[in-house]
Amino acid sequence: MNNFYVSPKGEGDGKKDNPTSLEKVPDLIKTASRSMTSDINIYLEDGCYCLNKPIRIQGEDSGQNGFWVRWQTVENAKPVLTGEKYITNWEIHDNTNNIWKAFVPLNSDFEHLWFGRKRLTRAWSGWNPPGFKNSRKGLKLTKDAPDIKKWRNLNEIIVTKKMMWRQIPAKIHKITSNEIQLDPKELNTYSVPTTALGVMEPFSLFGLLNGIEIWTADYAIENAHELLTEEGEWYLDKATSVVYFKPESETDFNKKSILIYSNLKTFFLLDGTITQPVQNISIQGICFQYSKGSKMGVTAGFPTEPTKAITPKPESAIQVNAGHNILLQDNFFFHMGYDAVHFDIQGTGIKIIGNGFGDISRSAISLNQTNLVVSNQSKNGILPENQDKFFDGVEIKNNYIRVTGLDAPSPGISYSEFTRNFRFIHNEVRHTPIQAIRNSWRYLGWRGHAGNIEYAWNRTSEVGQLGLTDFGALYVSCANAGFIKIHHNYIDGVGINPSNAGIYLDVFVDKAEIYNNVSINMPSPVWWNRISRAWIALVMSTNTKIYNNWSDQLTYRDFDQGRYRFLWRDKSNQLYDNHLFEDISQLPPEAQEVLNKAGIEPPYRSVKERVDQIIS
Repeated sequence: MNNFYVSPKGEGDGKKDNPTSLEKVPDLIKTASRSMTSDINIYLEDGCYCLNKPIRIQGEDSGQNGFWVRWQTVENAKPVLTGEKYITNWEIHDNTNNIWKAFVPLNSDFEHLWFGRKRLTRAWSGWNPPGFKNSRKGLKLTKDAPDIKKWRNLNEIIVTKKMMWRQIPAKIHKITSNEIQLDPKELNTYSVPTTALGVMEPFSLFGLLNGIEIWTADYAIENAHELLTEEGEWYLDKATSVVYFKPESETDFNKKSILIYSNLKTFFLLDGTITQPVQNISIQGICFQYSKGSKMGVTAGFPTEPTKAITPKPESAIQVNAGHNILLQDNFFFHMGYDAVHFDIQGTGIKIIGNGFGDISRSAISLNQTNLVVSNQSKNGILPENQDKFFDGVEIKNNYIRVTGLDAPSPGISYSEFTRNFRFIHNEVRHTPIQAIRNSWRYLGWRGHAGNIEYAWNRTSEVGQLGLTDFGALYVSCANAGFIKIHHNYIDGVGINPSNAGIYLDVFVDKAEIYNNVSINMPSPVWWNRISRAWIALVMSTNTKIYNNWSDQLTYRDFDQGRYRFLWRDKSNQLYDNHLFEDISQLPPEAQEVLNKAGIEPPYRSVKERVDQIIS
């Protein structure tokens, strides 16, 4: 058996009494994996491992001959892998406004900053600042607008627009006498291609989304020194390598105080290909904290519809490209600048079990391909170019996720429409900007792609924190290549907009079975909103059976664009024996069982306790 021991200060050959460094482990694996006759075990000793580059494992260096490469800890150890860098030696910059400054290394470039484990806010205007109004090219300047032409580093300023279920940032292209014009390439991502809305074009929904929605969108300006006005905000002037910070007044901030940023995007890069995937790898018992990421661009699994946005190359804390038989268990992820875990390209036999996530910029868990060929023909079936690019056989169980999507409207758990045989069991997702668990239809995988999906015994709360509309806490779309079962989930809230729903079936879901779910604090229907949904939404979904659920609102609408029918049920859907309740303490035993057992199971409660302790 090949056993290698690692310590934060190790410089040896990897034997138990002479541990090696983390950076040298890939070379040891490369040598040992050439003729594997047993598992390779890498044992991490206690301590803090500060990384400057990812640990990269390629397909030829992963588990071979049916054996595994196992990253784990020595007994009772709690190793921490971190990308943290410190900022100190502060001095007063503006005594009147209590703004401090400190120098950072030349060419520093980061978009996230923490103080005492608290994520700080990069200087911004807040939503809909006075002096501006929406325009097709960006923002119009009114007579009350500041003289933005005199602001420093105009090319670094970001304008974000928030509309319906989208929130996309763009940089400034130029400023005219009366308008901030955004980068045309980035601005183009606001538009939804007509091919994405094929079922809706007869009703000019394309015009609705890209006309009215853009003109009435909320907007914000970010990353300008001139916006550094609120306590807790900061600004990095990359041209001078100076960070400015306005601490909270009750904070004992001084010249020796420490702020944390990260120079590291990825800790583990399991870098396989379709022809040579990484395989038989487990990562267990490790804490990852402080990763770098960008606020620009959309995530691989969002927004829901196929915008023209190009997904940035995912560089998550654990980044798996083409992985088979991958186990992530009992790990923690805190203070992430991008997704915490992202699987790309393809994968089978993936298990993500008993992990804790807190303070995540995008999704905690993402399985979304960025290598798919996009074609309007994807609506009708699987393109030959995409047939080997599926995720298949995935179990996501007993994970606790708290506070995600802080930079973009990313779900807590996100997966693509090119997926089959997925099980989401006993997860708990708390505080997300939009959905808790969802798949996408951004690549037009409408027919024959996703199927055999189960959501069971999950608990969600504080969903919809961004204030967007038309979504669900538990969301499934384009799943018609097998069964869909959503049962024994406890959903606590989904925002206040009546177009939201606790459970949302969207766009060609077929043969779903929804039963024994409990939904509380659902949005109340209103007379002026003809698509009020409350606990359940069916949009172009057929042959569903929805029975024996409990909710404090029981509105149901089917907005069936595909057959030119509005606001009545598809006759193939069956809803029966669903129950309205007013007092949650009076639920029958089978509903009370859902309240008691949904979410993290008892053996994993310590995961929840640790995350809650860090993310207080």
